[in-house]
Amino acid sequence: MRLSGLQLLLLCIVGEFLGLDIFLKGFFPVKKAVEGYATFNNLPREPLESMPASEGLPSDEPDSGVAPIGPVFGRLVVILIDALRADFVYGERNKYDMPYTRMLIGLGGTRSFLARAHPPTVTMPRIKALTSGTIPGFVDIVLNLDSTALVEDNLISQMHRQGRQLYFYGDDTWMKLFPGHFADADGTTSFFVTDYTEVDNNVTRHIQPALFNPNWDALVLHYLGLDHIGHLGGPTSPLISPKLKEMDGVIRTIHETIREQDKSLALPTLIMLCGDHGMSDAGSHGGASNSETITPMVFISSAFKQVAEAATPHPDEVYQIDVAATLSLLMGLPIPQNSLGVAVPTMLEDKLSARQHLRALQLNGHQLSQVLKQNVDSYETDEGYLAYQHALRSHAVWLSHTTNGSGIDTRTISRKAATQYVKAMRLMKDKVASSLARYDLHAMGCGLVLMWLVLFLLCYGASSLSIPSHVTSDLTPSFLLLIGCCLAAGITHVALCTAAGGATSELLCAPSGGARARSVTLILIGGSLAAILLSALTTFGWLRRILQSLTGISWFEKFLLAGTVGHTLTLAASSFVEEEHQTWYFLTLTFTLATSIYATASAIGQSGDKMAARVAMGTAAALVVSRLLRAWNQTGMKWADQPDIGDWLVRPENKVSLSVLTCSSFAIIYIVRCYGRPNYRLLAALLGAYLYRYATGAVTLPVALPTSQKGTYEAWVVYSLVIISLAHFVVKYATLLYGPRNQTKTEQTTTDDQTANSLTTEPKKKNSKDFSRILKELCDIHVMLMALLLRPHNSGVVAMSVLLQHCIVGLVLPWLRLRLWAVTLAHIWMGQAAFFAQGNSNSLATVDISAGYVGMSSYIHSVAGLLTAISTYAGPMLWLLRLLVYITEHHYTNYRSAYLEVAHTLALSRALPLAIYTGLVTLQRYHLFVWSVFSPKLLYQTMNTYVVSGGIVLVLVHCGIARWFRLQER
Repeated sequence: MRLSGLQLLLLCIVGEFLGLDIFLKGFFPVKKAVEGYATFNNLPREPLESMPASEGLPSDEPDSGVAPIGPVFGRLVVILIDALRADFVYGERNKYDMPYTRMLIGLGGTRSFLARAHPPTVTMPRIKALTSGTIPGFVDIVLNLDSTALVEDNLISQMHRQGRQLYFYGDDTWMKLFPGHFADADGTTSFFVTDYTEVDNNVTRHIQPALFNPNWDALVLHYLGLDHIGHLGGPTSPLISPKLKEMDGVIRTIHETIREQDKSLALPTLIMLCGDHGMSDAGSHGGASNSETITPMVFISSAFKQVAEAATPHPDEVYQIDVAATLSLLMGLPIPQNSLGVAVPTMLEDKLSARQHLRALQLNGHQLSQVLKQNVDSYETDEGYLAYQHALRSHAVWLSHTTNGSGIDTRTISRKAATQYVKAMRLMKDKVASSLARYDLHAMGCGLVLMWLVLFLLCYGASSLSIPSHVTSDLTPSFLLLIGCCLAAGITHVALCTAAGGATSELLCAPSGGARARSVTLILIGGSLAAILLSALTTFGWLRRILQSLTGISWFEKFLLAGTVGHTLTLAASSFVEEEHQTWYFLTLTFTLATSIYATASAIGQSGDKMAARVAMGTAAALVVSRLLRAWNQTGMKWADQPDIGDWLVRPENKVSLSVLTCSSFAIIYIVRCYGRPNYRLLAALLGAYLYRYATGAVTLPVALPTSQKGTYEAWVVYSLVIISLAHFVVKYATLLYGPRNQTKTEQTTTDDQTANSLTTEPKKKNSKDFSRILKELCDIHVMLMALLLRPHNSGVVAMSVLLQHCIVGLVLPWLRLRLWAVTLAHIWMGQAAFFAQGNSNSLATVDISAGYVGMSSYIHSVAGLLTAISTYAGPMLWLLRLLVYITEHHYTNYRSAYLEVAHTLALSRALPLAIYTGLVTLQRYHLFVWSVFSPKLLYQTMNTYVVSGGIVLVLVHCGIARWFRLQER
């Protein structure tokens, strides 16, 4: 049995997915956690009691050190405003939006800080950090979509264990993380981002009943409206100011009520205003920029002393993970066992005596030292642990002088001991944070081997595509070679799992059914790929074939190859990853300029001045459009805050301009897409998309029209047209495949490929036009979705992408006479440039999740994920669909081999960067930017691979179906 090119591709795709899956699971870190919950029973004694007699210090101090620090505050109110940027509270731009809060800060009755969050800056990991003091793993970005109960020790669980009454209202992520912890709760979904009114009203309506309930001990309010407005319109949206004023009114109501109630309470109440994360200049979050990681943190209480000269605050910076330790000590709770936070010294000094202050720092230091012992083997020689021991001695000296009534200035010793404690804790925190990642190198290595095997096989297969008679003959291993490779892979795997002293893989070597099934699949797929590659390489003609396939290619094709490989190599540098769009813009603009010169010269030589003028106009338009696309949305890291065309269009005062642009863009789309062939469904869909924008307030109309709430009905009109168009596409596709059965066949049966393409000339032309027409309908369907899902100002991006396709693919590429693999690379390049032209980047903050809720009245996980993926990768998908149309227009006579070559090139275009980039990430896994730069890019590479692989599978399925239908005609 021979291994066909189609079968080889399918096997390579399976191997690619398996290798990528194993690598990702081995790459993301597994943390070592101290199990259980902290209690008062395991608190250490004060240093003076625990010092041995050899230290020369008294050891007969009464047994008072075991007791915890008493609570300073009796009740706690947490006002968490999702996506609250620091400048919303402290900055000048919004200084009139929160007058009451700014007045409290100015009068000095608060303790204000800048809280820095660790990436990823999404809600669920940030709640974990606030309540447990831990640094969540990067994989929590995925888990954020479906949160489960938090099993680590945390502040909420500690309060619940002590029988305190907890009330919660807001983001239902809290209810998923802490099930059964709240005496009263009412949750709202955080994913339905088009709702920014009811989602907050549902929280506010509970405030008065909760505050006047005498039984509550902690009240948590998580407001989502500001975050939703950011996703919809960004931090400059006209909706931001009213929302901040609304939040300021909530703070005023709570503060005034609490201030009156504190007069009759033994202990005052502490109010904490904070954000879980910030908001990027594009309105999203998830990345590591300052606007996303730095949030305000304001502690408000009537017990705070007035601080002089607080009118112009310059808040100190703390870490978000410091909150859990700080609140635990102030509320009389044990610090969560896995917390890496350092209690904020200012908060402790303000309300604790000197002895209590040092005792609190000692408890915090002891807790951090236990985490250090759990994660660092040689902790005794660690600088932080030694500093902690030194702080304990200074603490003991202070206690000794205080107890003996010495005349020495104890305040100096106290400050010195406190400083040493803080320094030691920060050193221990940094040490543990740097050692939290335990990479499964065994799994990562297996994944890398699989991906490199796939890369080598695809490279070899690419060299054989131009020699059809050899595609299958030397890529079939013998049965003995197949068994031998599988046995070798199995023996190697078992040896690594059982190696003496070696760290075994929890993913592949654990005694569980899942690990065994994964290992068996890995051995079979890996062994098969290795056997196929060895059978090809042992022919001794592989090098000659590869060199033969590279000879005779034009300089255009060499440029495409060099650019593809060069771009992959640039991913080794963090700056190139952050600014990857610059690489693609350079490559595509250079390609467009070169093709314009060559195509114009070719047209002059072959078809005269008229055709040359047409090609020249098309190439000139392509250059102008490419430059406009580059300036439309600034992205990346270094220049993302620079003004661009999109920023100008979304300003409220430019609403009319945005409306004119949207109308013009939709008109251009219809004219270019439907030139000579009216498409009323596309026209109706574009009209529905504009009415949806009108209903949501993004654009305007000369006359007022009735609309549905938030444009739900208008959006569903577009969705209905998409569904109808898809149904029409399926019917036409089936008719086209089945039609040749009833046609007169004048075939000559020679080989399988010839049999599949042996229609007479006229039926071929007819089928080519018919198939091209229905594929264009598929492109129209995608354009409908783009017009609806992308942000209003990106309607211009859609129009320019459609126009660019007409200029380059319709006018220029036919004159270049490139090989089909080179045409495929050109489409890939343009698709990647279109991805960044939408405003995307390699930061998770630029993912527009609002697209997942267009026209949705409730949150549906699968639908929201699908719409978000379509919106994010709209540009690359549009260019891949246009590539299929190009094949049917120019390669229909041998379309099956053409499709196979395109699918092979697409697979190779993903295998090359994946194999190299995963290797680079493995080498740089301890790089400073591994989580802020390299890991997000790895997730983008993974999602891009899924999208392209889905397209490859559909193409291969089409080839199989078409081949089966044609063979039935024999």
